[in-house]
Amino acid sequence: MATELELKLMLHSEYLKSASDFLDEICASSDTNEQSRQPTLALMNAYFDTEGADLMQGGMALRIRAVNNKFIQTVKTRGSNRVGMHARGEWEWFVPSDQLDLSLLSDFPLPESLQDMSWCSKLIEVYRTDFERQVWNIKYQETKMEVVCDQGLVTSPYGEDAICELELELKEGDEAGLYQFALQLAERVPVQVSIVSKAQKGVRLKYGQIEFPNKPVNTSNPLELAAYWYEVWLVYWEAMYFMKDEALMQPLRHSMVQLRACLPNELAQALGCLDGELEQQLVEEEDLLLKKLAGMTQIGITMLTVGQWLNQQAV
Repeated sequence: MATELELKLMLHSEYLKSASDFLDEICASSDTNEQSRQPTLALMNAYFDTEGADLMQGGMALRIRAVNNKFIQTVKTRGSNRVGMHARGEWEWFVPSDQLDLSLLSDFPLPESLQDMSWCSKLIEVYRTDFERQVWNIKYQETKMEVVCDQGLVTSPYGEDAICELELELKEGDEAGLYQFALQLAERVPVQVSIVSKAQKGVRLKYGQIEFPNKPVNTSNPLELAAYWYEVWLVYWEAMYFMKDEALMQPLRHSMVQLRACLPNELAQALGCLDGELEQQLVEEEDLLLKKLAGMTQIGITMLTVGQWLNQQAV
């Protein structure tokens, strides 16, 4: 079992080349193999669950991945909360075909609700992802990471959703290096922090619901409240583009106001300045507004700066 820790960045397709060019430049400036571009991959992932979504409710995702005519069966758990980052358990097995081998789960620590294995006979393919993955190995200061750029589609009987994202996965070092490198990238390319996984995109197509974080029980703790409102902000941002609905700007900005109240002065001022810039953009027509916001580098820089501070407090 490996613990996967990654920082996911959303971007729009018109900025993919800029992101790729930036990463290529980083690798070209290095004379070691620690920074290099890897072969581009075409990936298919089929995700399985029951009609009643027993696996999702149990905090588990089960998939088969096809890459270069090889098949990998993967189980992922929901994992721990790392404030704007993805931290989860991951188990992988090579399998001979695109058929699940459920016997491999005999040594897997199943959630209590799934331990009787009765769900096995009810599994169906609920959605799939097909995307092209560009890959770079990056070393930034003392942090080694794998950076991937994914573009493609999530499809299901209920519709489809676009995949267009960067993922910075920690290989060696700590997450501070991920944030610092992401900030360097965000100054060149308009990106935004995302906490919506490809699996969540697939589930959302069926249920049509936006998944929000749980509000903390202890609302008197400003750090817990800051983490909550930060992730609410990120969810509204991604949902606004998924739904193509500028009306979500109102609750999005409300979450920013709530977050400001929980932050130190310098960060609160930066968030206030960003909110003022967003307010000025509201005079644009809907299509132009979403397009213009997607190109503002200050949004991603502020998201990353706040996320980095929150993770530093959690250490």
